[in-house]
Amino acid sequence: MAEAVHKPAGSTAQAITLKERRIILIGKLGAGKSHSGNGILGKPEFESKRCWSSVTRQCKYGSAARDGFLYRIYDTPGVNSPEELQTTVNVEEDIRRCLYCTSPGFHAIVLVLSAAERITKEDLQMLKKLDGLLGESAYKYMILVISKLENDENELGKMLCEAPEIVKLNVKCNSRHVIFGDDPKNIPFECVRKFDDILTKLIKENEWQGKEYYTHKYYEKATRILEKDKEDYMRDHPNVSEGEAFEIVRSRATEGFSPRDTELRGLKDPNCCSIS
Repeated sequence: MAEAVHKPAGSTAQAITLKERRIILIGKLGAGKSHSGNGILGKPEFESKRCWSSVTRQCKYGSAARDGFLYRIYDTPGVNSPEELQTTVNVEEDIRRCLYCTSPGFHAIVLVLSAAERITKEDLQMLKKLDGLLGESAYKYMILVISKLENDENELGKMLCEAPEIVKLNVKCNSRHVIFGDDPKNIPFECVRKFDDILTKLIKENEWQGKEYYTHKYYEKATRILEKDKEDYMRDHPNVSEGEAFEIVRSRATEGFSPRDTELRGLKDPNCCSIS
C-alpha cells in the first residue's frame, strides 16, 4: 500500500508516515456524496447541503489523517447534473479525468445512493452507463453508501425487495454496503466505523489478489501527458523533488488545472457510453 508523509498544518512536530486510502465518490445529483465524503474524512471539507441544484460543480479533492491512515477523497459532480451545469462542465470527462490522473489508482469507488428517492428509469440507465465508464472490474473496488436512511438494515432490506436492480448491484459489489444515516449534519460514528471495516477488508482482498488499486484504462496515456506537466513544474520550481512535483501536477490535473487539460479530456473511447 502506498504511504505518504503527513504533517499537520502549523505543527512543529515531526512528519508522520501514514498509509493512504484513496477514494472517489460517484452518484446522482443530491445523493449526498459531499456529505458522505465529509463523514469519511471526519471534517467539513466539501460543501454540502440539501437542495435541488448541484453543489459540486467540478471534481474536488480533500484529505485528512484519521485513525492512522491518510484519506484522500475525490468528490465528483452528480452524473445527472442539470442542463445549465452541463453547458460549462462535462461530467463524464470530469470523472474520467479524475480516475486516470490519480496515482497509482483508487482503493475504493464509493457509489452513493439516496434512500429518500424512489428508483427511476433514469437511475437504471445511469447504473447501466456507469459500466461503460468504469468497466466491469470496477465492482471489485466498489462500496455502496446508502444515504438519507436511518441506520436500520431491516428497513433497507424492505426497500431492496422493491428494487431488484439495486439488489443486482449489491451482489456485484459482493454485498459491500453501509448506511450513513439521515442526519444532514453528522454521520453516526458506528456507520463510519462499519465503512472503515468494509474498506479495510476490501483493500486486503485486492492486495492479496495483486490488484490493490482500481486503475483506468487510460492511466498510462494520461501519465505520459502529466510527465510533461511535471517537467514544466520542476523547471519553474527547481528545489522541488521529482516525486513531489508529480504529486502536485496530478492533484491539479484531477481538478482541471493541468496546462494540458485539453489533451487529458481528449482521452476518450468513442465506443464508451456517456453518463451525463
